[in-house]
Amino acid sequence: MKIQSLLLLYLLLFFPSVFAQPSLQWQKTYGGDNDDLLYTMQKTNDGGFICGGTSYSNVSGDKTENSYGRSDFWILKLDENGNLQWQNSIGGSDDDYFCSISQTSDGGYICGGDSWSVISGEKTEAYKNCADYWIVKL
Repeated sequence: MKIQSLLLLYLLLFFPSVFAQPSLQWQKTYGGDNDDLLYTMQKTNDGGFICGGTSYSNVSGDKTENSYGRSDFWILKLDENGNLQWQNSIGGSDDDYFCSISQTSDGGYICGGDSWSVISGEKTEAYKNCADYWIVKL
């Protein structure tokens, strides 16, 4: 017990950062005039972040493209400080729900989700059933 107490005292005196709370470095809010739901975010090779979710908003707030249908994929690329570098709305005339995104070896991105859309908007293949996977390479 005495050794554990001495060890704790040593850590507190010489390594106070071990017990320190992390400080807030930056924060940002992105969205339009309707529901915009973030589902995933990953660090990119350039030190920034790629964010993906589903958007129900048309052009408003930070959103610069109208929705193609009731909901679309909404992809945002941020720099290391959270500043918006580019964005992309991807969808067809019905509901398209974003699920996942990953950076590819060529520097692009692969994303996927579910689609109920027929050929329309940016969708070039019709759904095969009520809803199907929709995979998009950027």
